[in-house]
Amino acid sequence: MRIKYLIIALLLCLSLEAQTYINWQPPVVKVDKAHAAHSGRKAKQFEVNNYDYDAMSEAYYMMPTLEKKELTPDHGLVSLPRTGMDNYHALVINQTNGKSINSSVRYIYAHGKPSKISPTKITQVQKSKLEILPILLPREHDEYKGSNTHKFELRFNGEVLPQENITFSTSNGTKESFQSDISGRFFVSIPNDFEDVKVGRRKNKAAEFILGASYIDNDIKYTTTLAMPYYVNPVDYWNSREAGLGVLIIGLIFGLYLFRNINKKKKRKA
Repeated sequence: MRIKYLIIALLLCLSLEAQTYINWQPPVVKVDKAHAAHSGRKAKQFEVNNYDYDAMSEAYYMMPTLEKKELTPDHGLVSLPRTGMDNYHALVINQTNGKSINSSVRYIYAHGKPSKISPTKITQVQKSKLEILPILLPREHDEYKGSNTHKFELRFNGEVLPQENITFSTSNGTKESFQSDISGRFFVSIPNDFEDVKVGRRKNKAAEFILGASYIDNDIKYTTTLAMPYYVNPVDYWNSREAGLGVLIIGLIFGLYLFRNINKKKKRKA
């Protein structure tokens, strides 16, 4: 597992290094249990890739109610506090270093008491000056999957940012670029770039995708990323094979039924 996350981190680092982006990702190296216990037993942990140790940092975990729980990264690593509430939460970091402001957002589904709050409440609220936000987050058991298309929006200071370039990279090696339309929106088809796929969701580890953008305003350079996991789409693999097998079996049964009826009619005529 450690080698897997190390490879992911190296691939994403290489693709983002030129833009000096930062991004949330699963921790590359497992930290001792004492660190995890600081925020509760078996707390989820994430770290900031390309963390700027010289920057002034603001990190927090936003609940569906928009309440913020401040976080203090330890060498870029944070342990997520328990909120006791279900639905999507937002993990946010903003780093300021001179005329450079870098940010990253990651949406995380947590379990707990029903919040009865639409996920759009947390995606629509401004979390950084420059921000990439999903128009609709996947449902709890749906997730981002290969071959599916999703819509996103680029904003600066809460306003849509049209005709700007957005980069897209995955831990499996895919790289693409997009441009926001006049409404600041753009579509992304999640790539089906998994190898050695096995039957069964749990047998296939999630990969990571990162959307990144940069913008200069009043001589200040802003960069932002949206970092999320994505999964193998069963429809592309075992579900489609099972459906095809089902259709074949039904066809055979129907064919046998017709064959028997034709034979019976022939015998009657004879």
